[in-house]
Amino acid sequence: MKKTIILVLLLMSVITTFADVSLSSTRGVWANDNAEAVITDEICILYAKVDSTMQAILEVPSLSLTHKTVFEKDGSVTAAKVSTPLEIKTEGEFIVIGGERMRKVEEIEIVAPYEMPECKDKSDVGKCLQEWRLGVKFVMQDGEPFCEINTNRHLFIYSVVPSMVYIRAAATRNNDEGTLFFQNIRMMKNQNTGEYTMSIMPENFNLAKKDLEIDNSKFNANACYFSEDGGIYWSLISYSPDLILLNGCGETYQVARPAKDDPIEEWIKYMPY
Repeated sequence: MKKTIILVLLLMSVITTFADVSLSSTRGVWANDNAEAVITDEICILYAKVDSTMQAILEVPSLSLTHKTVFEKDGSVTAAKVSTPLEIKTEGEFIVIGGERMRKVEEIEIVAPYEMPECKDKSDVGKCLQEWRLGVKFVMQDGEPFCEINTNRHLFIYSVVPSMVYIRAAATRNNDEGTLFFQNIRMMKNQNTGEYTMSIMPENFNLAKKDLEIDNSKFNANACYFSEDGGIYWSLISYSPDLILLNGCGETYQVARPAKDDPIEEWIKYMPY
């Protein structure tokens, strides 16, 4: 009888521990040369080069969801829920996640929803481009996850749908002329265009850590610009108090001012460059 009671107590302990899972103690953007991770209070996305594959794992502890996508060199992709959650450990200034030892490259702070500023003048454009994008969005689409996490210095996506798998990590910087976008990790299988890409840039840690430097001469409202180092310049077309339009290389990107009640799962604090 005593053994049964002890077993029940142990099970209760495990259930309580799982229910109270929080990622806040490891919150931030982390990187090494083979991997990168973004962790908020509620969600973690890990991107990694593993042997000849590229892999990404999305974890949402509150939903007991761990979703893994693997890109193979032969062009095949597997994407499915897995039963084993990620193990996250801290070792001094490092974090070990999915076997990858990484160092923090950006701090993240979560805040309550608030009224974001309007873009009233050309001098507001850069700040608004940075601040309006901030936050965590998450939905399940036909049983598959879509997650977008935008921090002050990085843009992350994990999206799995039948027609397209699009998973990427990118560095970003904004000013009053537009946005510089630098994609350092990309996993794409597009059934419509036939594109298949799995890549991570060399020296990923340094790329994720350093501040991007903008060359204003590359901005052009009539076209986007691809720099030799891999950066893409999305140039300002127009602005209004609630909407900024950018030339997005074949389409017009709309960056809208979020409302306080928009479906943003977590609000990330604006931190000036």
